Amino acid sequence: MSFFLITLNASTVTTALPVIGRDLNAHAGLAWVLTGYSLVFALALLPAGAWADRIGARRAFVAGLTLFAATSAVCALATDLTILLAARAVQGVAAAVILPSGLSMLNATHPEPSERGKAIGRWSAAGAIALVIGSPLGGAITSAIGWQGTFWINIPPTLLALAVALGVPAAPRPQPVRRTSYRELVTAPAVVLSSATGFALNFATYGTIFVVTLFLQQDRGQSAWVSGLVFIPMTLLIIPANLLTGRLAARFGIRRTFLLGQFLMAAGLAGLLLGGPAWAFALWLLPLGIGGGLIAPTTTSLMLSGLPPTHSGFGAGLLNAIRQLGSAAAPVVLAPLGFRISMILSAIVIVAPALLGRKQCLPSSSPTADSTTRTPAATGSQS
Repeated sequence: MSFFLITLNASTVTTALPVIGRDLNAHAGLAWVLTGYSLVFALALLPAGAWADRIGARRAFVAGLTLFAATSAVCALATDLTILLAARAVQGVAAAVILPSGLSMLNATHPEPSERGKAIGRWSAAGAIALVIGSPLGGAITSAIGWQGTFWINIPPTLLALAVALGVPAAPRPQPVRRTSYRELVTAPAVVLSSATGFALNFATYGTIFVVTLFLQQDRGQSAWVSGLVFIPMTLLIIPANLLTGRLAARFGIRRTFLLGQFLMAAGLAGLLLGGPAWAFALWLLPLGIGGGLIAPTTTSLMLSGLPPTHSGFGAGLLNAIRQLGSAAAPVVLAPLGFRISMILSAIVIVAPALLGRKQCLPSSSPTADSTTRTPAATGSQS
């Protein structure tokens, strides 16, 4: 519910931006309604995850939800752009607290690896659903009741999530075995691999969306409407792939699930080099949706399995911060390279973690609770 809410909040507001600019008579800084939220969210993820580890995941989760509801109301009541931008920045902090603390709670309530994998698959699918429905829902709400509705809609699900969270018993704090530095944590094999894969996944996915959109419109003369429709089938396939990942990892192992996702994404990127009409691009984007849908939950499971419970918030914050970095880096790196080189580079980036996984001795089967505690970081406690 919380991940659905965070993703929905970013996508519904996008479609309301023109109306916000008109009503508030502010067009120059309008992009910061989105950028301010996303930038603060990305920067705050890592410290927010560490803070959740210190005070307890449920306490941080409740605090984040409360702040998110309050800032949603302030955004809806804003009468000028300055107030709206300030509230959106604070809302980014709230979202950064909610995400790692929510994953930390999920990790604590699903200690068995296969069940954790399935739960993370459902968590990832919730975000994918929000991504699919966010823009049309935002447009419908804006047309019906105004742009303020895109912020008011956050409050009912936030309060519902808050009520559920208050009913979840606080997890007991694990007894420390020895103190572990954050340097030890980030150099653990599972953390290194999941971080590299998370960066590669977002770099390839968002880079492909950026480059293909420009190519279709600037080189093929397609309309913005057609170039947007090309990505819908890919996005829809992410949801069932997320839900299937836990079962695949439990049956065939993390390594094979990773390799399958990487192979599918690389195949799709290679197919895009063939060009063709818009429908051909939509067809070759399907393996990217399936492959990305397999990689994302597996990467999260690996990160949480490779750290002790006392640092799961830090791990969740680290992974999502690195994924945000991959999303931000892709347009900057790929913009000057052209379509073909961008597709080739994206394919190289997405398969590179496979070599790292081999070097880091990625388990061929789903990790067990015993194997998790044998990782270098897993013997530690909160620094």
